[in-house]
Amino acid sequence: MAGFGQHLCRILALALLLSTAVSAQFEHYLDSLRANELYEFNEGTGHIQYLPKGDSEQSLLQLQSPINFYGEKYDQLYINTNGILTFNVEFAEYLNQPFPLEYPSIAPFYSNVDTSDSDENSSITLFETNDSGALYKAQQLIRYAFSEEQDFEARQLIVATWRNVGYFDSKTDRVNTFQVALIVNEEQTFVQFIYPEGGLNWLQGEAGSLGLPDIRAQAGFVAEDGRYFNLNGSGSENARFLSESTNLGVPGVWLYAAGPLAEGENVRIPDNAETRTESPALAQTCNANSHQCDTHAQCHDKAEGYCCVCQPGYYGNGRACIANDVPIRVTGSLEGDLNGVPVDERAKLQSYVVTSDARSYTAVNPVSTELGAQLRLVLPLLTTIGWLFAKPVGGAVNGYQLTGGHYVHTSRIQYDSGEVLLVNQTFEGLNYWDQLDVKITLHGSVPQVSHSEPLHLADYTDEYRFVRPGELHSEYSHQLELSQEQRVIGCQVEQTIIYQSCLRDDDADPTDTSVLQKVSKIVLDYSERDQALRTSAVNKIGVDAESNACTDGSAQCGENAVCVPYDDTYRCDCRHGFGPQLDERGAEICLDIDECASGTHVCDDNALCTNNEGGFTCICYDGYEGNGYRCLRNNTADNIEYSTPAPLPPTYEGDSAEVPNGNVDYPPQQQYECHRCAPDADCYEGRCICRSGFSGNGYSCVNICGHDEVWEHGRCVPLLLDEHELEANCNEEGDCNCPEGYELTEDSRTCRYILHYPVEPSEDLVPCDVDANCHINATCAWYEQELRHICTCNPGLSGDGYNCDPIDDSCAMRPDICDPHASCQYQEQLDKSECVCERGYRGDGFHCQLEPECQWSADCGDSAFCDNGVCQCNEGLERDANDLCVQSGRCGAVFCGSNAICKWDASQGVQYCACLDGYEGDALEGCTSKPEPCNVRNTCGIHATCEPTEDPAHYECQCNAGYHGDGYVCIEELNCLNKPTLCDMNAKCHSTNTGLVCVCNQGFYGNGSVCFERQQHESDFLIVSQGVMIVRVPLNGRNVLPISVTSMAIGLDKDCVEGRIYWGDISTKKIMSSKYDGTDARPFITTDIESPEGIAIDVVSRRLYWTDSVKDTIEVASLDDPTLRAVIINKQLVNPRGIAVDPIREKIYWSDWDRAGPKIEFSDLDGTGREILLGKDAVNLPNSLVVLESSGELCFADAGTKKVECIDAHSHQIRTISNDLSYPFGLTFTHDQFYWTDWTTKKLESVNNQGERQKSIQTPFFGSHKMYGMTSVEQNCPQFESPCQINNGGCTDARLCLVNRKAPSGKSCKCTSASTSCNVPTPYAFANAGPRM
Repeated sequence: MAGFGQHLCRILALALLLSTAVSAQFEHYLDSLRANELYEFNEGTGHIQYLPKGDSEQSLLQLQSPINFYGEKYDQLYINTNGILTFNVEFAEYLNQPFPLEYPSIAPFYSNVDTSDSDENSSITLFETNDSGALYKAQQLIRYAFSEEQDFEARQLIVATWRNVGYFDSKTDRVNTFQVALIVNEEQTFVQFIYPEGGLNWLQGEAGSLGLPDIRAQAGFVAEDGRYFNLNGSGSENARFLSESTNLGVPGVWLYAAGPLAEGENVRIPDNAETRTESPALAQTCNANSHQCDTHAQCHDKAEGYCCVCQPGYYGNGRACIANDVPIRVTGSLEGDLNGVPVDERAKLQSYVVTSDARSYTAVNPVSTELGAQLRLVLPLLTTIGWLFAKPVGGAVNGYQLTGGHYVHTSRIQYDSGEVLLVNQTFEGLNYWDQLDVKITLHGSVPQVSHSEPLHLADYTDEYRFVRPGELHSEYSHQLELSQEQRVIGCQVEQTIIYQSCLRDDDADPTDTSVLQKVSKIVLDYSERDQALRTSAVNKIGVDAESNACTDGSAQCGENAVCVPYDDTYRCDCRHGFGPQLDERGAEICLDIDECASGTHVCDDNALCTNNEGGFTCICYDGYEGNGYRCLRNNTADNIEYSTPAPLPPTYEGDSAEVPNGNVDYPPQQQYECHRCAPDADCYEGRCICRSGFSGNGYSCVNICGHDEVWEHGRCVPLLLDEHELEANCNEEGDCNCPEGYELTEDSRTCRYILHYPVEPSEDLVPCDVDANCHINATCAWYEQELRHICTCNPGLSGDGYNCDPIDDSCAMRPDICDPHASCQYQEQLDKSECVCERGYRGDGFHCQLEPECQWSADCGDSAFCDNGVCQCNEGLERDANDLCVQSGRCGAVFCGSNAICKWDASQGVQYCACLDGYEGDALEGCTSKPEPCNVRNTCGIHATCEPTEDPAHYECQCNAGYHGDGYVCIEELNCLNKPTLCDMNAKCHSTNTGLVCVCNQGFYGNGSVCFERQQHESDFLIVSQGVMIVRVPLNGRNVLPISVTSMAIGLDKDCVEGRIYWGDISTKKIMSSKYDGTDARPFITTDIESPEGIAIDVVSRRLYWTDSVKDTIEVASLDDPTLRAVIINKQLVNPRGIAVDPIREKIYWSDWDRAGPKIEFSDLDGTGREILLGKDAVNLPNSLVVLESSGELCFADAGTKKVECIDAHSHQIRTISNDLSYPFGLTFTHDQFYWTDWTTKKLESVNNQGERQKSIQTPFFGSHKMYGMTSVEQNCPQFESPCQINNGGCTDARLCLVNRKAPSGKSCKCTSASTSCNVPTPYAFANAGPRM
């Protein structure tokens, strides 16, 4: 046996020696190839391109011959700033989303690169080389890495290098260097990634304090068909170790075979056994595996393995660490069934946790009313997130400190009424955006509760017991109260939490120990309107029976404040001598009260008060003795310790107040104090007191009122007129007079202002924001100095806000205030000019209307009477064609011709037709006028006038508006004026250029015959897309709010009728919508759509138009029924982008980014009448479009010409709004200002209608660092009628009604794919037809 052992040892030693020799030989060979060194460009071996500085640049390399990538061949390669190569399409902007991206690509380090402020050592280059040395090195590397490639010969070497590049936003304090090389021949493509030692120093750009964080750098491959491959650590903190790891045996070097690949196959890694290295995950020491800890953690070795511990300022389990007090979001999905009803697969959980006070807000939506009501009883949805981020007390740790967000939470709920529910929650840690992911499964039943019944769960404290390290268990009985039903639902909740524990050698085993958690301020609600379950709670862990908010460490009172517990919370009261004030952040702080300045001290009048922190000190003046609270002259002073303080001197508020003066015997100290008084203060007995209208301590006084206000009757009032004295106007005889509003003073040489408006004190009135008591011509405004709302007269009026009279403003100064049918005439008796209605009109001159047709029945002629100003025929009679009252019906057995009337022959007892006077001919066929012009003898009929023709010498009779005929016989038209029932009850009859029409009243919309009530919505803000987030921006730029998370939204528009926004998501290939506040989000179109980059809404006809830059189409759908959709333009489009609709003039406009021939086109709303408005000589890269409602001009932002311009579609006259811009993208117009998103300045820029630049708006970034489409939300919403507005315009057979005024009916019924009586092209199926420019 001994001999056998010795023989075995020799065999093992020989095998080890051979293995070492082979390994060393290979390592030596890789060293000789210098595989970890960057490829460098040598002059004369090819061509190199340098990418311009910036954060979104790109450059094209036209390949000498196509190369294989996955299963496709490409002949164009783009290098983009953000660490990625793309085939056949540029991808310059950074999209904050995980792989796979939309385009075929190779990403060595896809991240938010920014070289805007980089120095000369920074560069991004792309070159293709035929250098024999570089080709040989790459060729040999492939042969040794892949056993089947011993005959591989490299024909091309394409190298992209990012050298010393910074990160967004223009940061260069840390820089990265990395490279990717494509090693190719006629058929095969290999990709080599090189990350030099020390070359990776940052992983993500800066998103700002409120922004959605960038995904950490991603490395890998994306195929055109959606296949993708990530390198180890891609998208996580471990991406920084790409320079230390490898799949080849050389740190920082990675090699893959990337083409050709069979369908379903992914990139291949080296298969040479000698190239394989030990996986870092197998190492068991900090030295070998410290990178498995979070960036903000330290690695600690132990006897077996290691543990990670978060650094100070962070918390977690070491593998995942979060900064203290930073809010965290939880997002998740639900599945399963509840009470036999499947959970809607659309239901999502969103939770927002304010970690600073451990308050969690959770919402689940959309869920049906039935399901949402019952989900309130699923208590683990409330408890587990609260436990995860509970406020630790007394050294306890919360769930995230134990688990790092990776754990499984299982619950069993047994209800007293017999139902059982199982809940499984799997938490998967932080996702790409540092949000915690959870998957929730429900199965079982709960008691039935009504959604309208309030549900109350009292505060409770439960116990979590450690079964073993990595396992917790909890049991607790709850009572849920339904107060309206006087019902109680009891249940017992058993919870088990399983996670991976890591105990250091000196950590105590927690088995059989327990910790208490208190849950308070519980809310369990369901909103039927939003279809959302909403819960919230506050959690503390480590509490005991005696704990309160002031003792458990959760209270956070500031300096000079004391904590006072009450209920389950606390309040912070200022200490004695300190008072509460709000700082610039709106937070309450305690500041020292200056008792000396405020007059609240109790010092003697003959003592000096000196303020100090939290109090004051009283010292008697020289010549006085005492304790400061009472001081007596030296010769009368007693040994005084405490006495009643003397009263304070009076304060003087009114303007007429008299301050005592004269030879007052001030003590020396008092005289010194008087010299210190402010110019706007008076000195009384050594005290400085600010005068009325000023505030301060007497040594410094500030005017309470603004520069255009004056202190009057205890308040600031606007200074409307000069009240200073004027020099009188005197003639040679010495007679003087004053302007209006002034009177002569006693010296008869100056004029004193006399038009004082009587102002009554209103301090005792209830503030106008409580009681709407302002005058009708006044507004309720906030006055900071008085800390209340006060009524203020509108401009042009004077008064105290409760009574407002107009300042004299006659039509002589403003003639535009008169009605169009009135003139401004001087009234001598009034000594002023007034508006007077013209003859035939009546009114007050500001508003004039036609006088009535009659006042008395005699005005109407025979057989008629006057009824409310209108002539009506007597009973049994009707108006004939000549506007005369005759017997109703026919004229005997016949009908009279034109210009003839029906008469009664009393002698014969019959009716007959006769020509009118001045007419001749056959009364049955029609009478013609005698050839005498109406200007010689007015023969025009009733409701007609004699008007000149185009030949001024010739006159003819013409029917008045509202009548039709030949001028001799004018018949009243059937319209809404004479038949009001033609209009909806919520519409009025209006006169327009095309006649009388029914128009819906303000607040309603429709075609006038049918009107619907228009809902009132919030207004005066902008909606802006930040790519993965849509935000709401008030016009003042403050309080910007994210309202909807998207994948990649580009174009958007609003529906002001319904108060919704619509956006196109090019990543999910959908058109989505939500309300203005982001609620009620739902898909609009989800099929047969590829890249909806432009969105425009016709609010009048209720249609949505969009451009699809992949399908190269312009399409439209009904807002009321999105299944009614049609393609209206599908030819001669290359890259359609922006789109705008003019519902008033019934046109649509779109831009086309055809690099060879950019253009802006327009057509009718149904796609007919297509024309080019602007070509490549006028536009370069036209992005967003907007139509000005008032003028009909089309305005556009051009990223190529760097201008915002407008064009009149009829005259084709162009006016430049603003030029020398950076990179405008989205564009909108509101309140006489243009707003646009700028990719370079990262701000919302604006200019008014006169071209004057306004202050930029810097918005926080919640998504990517670019802003795309935008729209403005105004109170005004277009209110016009459309033939397609109601009931799809009457179109049938699933056709879509589109307005076209050129058609006889004013509309066209467009075929859709659902129409049965017409054929339309088959739905678009995406297929790559070749390279796209």
